[in-house]
Amino acid sequence: MTAVMPQAGPAGMLAGLRRAGYTVEQSGNFAVFDYLVEVGPRAGTTVRVGLELVPDWPLSAPHGPHISPCLGHPQGAVHTSPLGQEWEHWSRPPSDWAQDRTVRGYLRHLRTLFTQLGNGSCA
Repeated sequence: MTAVMPQAGPAGMLAGLRRAGYTVEQSGNFAVFDYLVEVGPRAGTTVRVGLELVPDWPLSAPHGPHISPCLGHPQGAVHTSPLGQEWEHWSRPPSDWAQDRTVRGYLRHLRTLFTQLGNGSCA
């Protein structure tokens, strides 16, 4: 029996997001898709998420999500995004990546980030 290796690199990352049910567009070096926030004060809101396509996926995870519209994050480390003025980059790499190097693991990380949001918005 031969083990099937998951696709690696940007193609593997895009394929994994599509298998998870997302309609993904590639915008330069980013995978961009609509994301329904399921938890926290923003539950029920649809945002756009951009993830930098990582050359050595799944060995490395995207550094942090790019979010549109701007929501801010109460723990700071929010930066401008190369995706445009309506986007922000949350500098939040997943802390447990070594335990689950999958799209599912990264989506769990996103869910956790959205639970941390308050009701405010970015400045």
